[in-house]
Amino acid sequence: MQVNASIFKAYDIRGVVPSTINEELAVALGKAFGTIALAEGETTVAVGRDGRLSGPGLCAALARGLAAAGVNVIDVGRVTTPMLYFAASTLATSGIQVTGSHNPKDYNGFKMVLAGRAIYGEDIQALRRMMESESWV
Repeated sequence: MQVNASIFKAYDIRGVVPSTINEELAVALGKAFGTIALAEGETTVAVGRDGRLSGPGLCAALARGLAAAGVNVIDVGRVTTPMLYFAASTLATSGIQVTGSHNPKDYNGFKMVLAGRAIYGEDIQALRRMMESESWV
């Protein structure tokens, strides 16, 4: 899949909806993250979203990708990022929050925790490469 490399930031994935962040990308992210999660022994991923209008569609697409990779998905609904991190630490040990954070309303993105640790830097770039090559389960 072709992705815009500029959306893969140091600590999250974020961009403008729908030009750089869309449901197709969310499905691919779910497949890639799910593949890595399973490789690390993780079988369940919690997902949540903030109140942005694009959140429900992106979160549903993300969940489809995660399920396609073979992980169980717990959708905790509309929550803040700290609430998603709490859910990930109590219901699972991995999670993805669909959030635009502090960015303008036309942005959205993804903040991730895998096996109890935040995903950032090279780990985010590894997700990008997996999405580009479509080398998931």
